[in-house]
Amino acid sequence: MPYVLAALAFAGAAAVVVAFLRPDPLHVAGRTATAAPAERQGGVREGWEVVRSSPAARLALAAVAVSHLVMVGVMTMTPVHMNHGGATLQVVGFVISAHIAGMYALSPVIGWLADRLGHARVLVVGGVVLLAAAVVVAGAPSEDAGRLTVGLVLLGVGWSCGLVAGSALLVDATPQGERTAVQGVSDLTMNLGGALGGLLAGGVIAVWSYAVLAWGAAGLVVVFLVVVAPRALRIARTAGDAVG
Repeated sequence: MPYVLAALAFAGAAAVVVAFLRPDPLHVAGRTATAAPAERQGGVREGWEVVRSSPAARLALAAVAVSHLVMVGVMTMTPVHMNHGGATLQVVGFVISAHIAGMYALSPVIGWLADRLGHARVLVVGGVVLLAAAVVVAGAPSEDAGRLTVGLVLLGVGWSCGLVAGSALLVDATPQGERTAVQGVSDLTMNLGGALGGLLAGGVIAVWSYAVLAWGAAGLVVVFLVVVAPRALRIARTAGDAVG
C-alpha cells in the first residue's frame, strides 16, 4: 500500500506540473535570453571546468554539498538514536515527518527570501540554521522526542536554504550554454556528499555516539561558515546578488 500511495503521489505531482506550470520556464528562458550561446552537451569534466573558473559557482557548489552531507548524516542516524531510547515507530515517524516538512514546506518562502536578500546571503543563513540544528540535537537524550523534532526541523530548513540558494547562485554564476553540464556536476557532488555523510554517520555511531556525530556536524558547519561566509557576503556586495 505505501508503494501504491507513493505512485499516486508522483502521478499527481506530474499532473500538476503539466497542467499548471505555465509558462514553461524553458520557453521563458528562450524568450529572455539575448544572443545566448546554444546549450552545449558537455560532460562532468566540462562542467567542472566551468565551476572552477567562477568563485561564485565554487561557493554555491560547496554550499550544496556541505548542506546535503550534514543533513543526510544527522537525519539518517536520528531514528537509530531514538530507537536506543525506546521510541515507538509512530514517534520516530512523526519526527522524520517534521524534518521532511522543514525541508520542503518553507521552500517557496526561502526562494522568495533568496531573491529579496540575495542568494549568497541566504547561503550563510542556511549554514547558521544547520549549526543551530546540530547543537540542538547534540545534547538531546534519545528519549527527548520534542528536542529532536525541533533540531530535525531546523536541519530541514537549513538544508533547504543551502539547496535553494545554492542552486540559484550556481545558475546565476554559469553561462547559459554551460548550465546542463554544471547542473550535472552539482547533482553528482550533492549525491556524493550525501553518500559520504551516510557512511561517516554510521561509522561514528558504531564507534562513538549520536552526540559525537552531531558535534562533528556542527564543527564541519563552523569551518564552512568561517571559510565561506566572508566570500559569500563579498559576492553579494560586488555582484549585485541582492534584489530589491
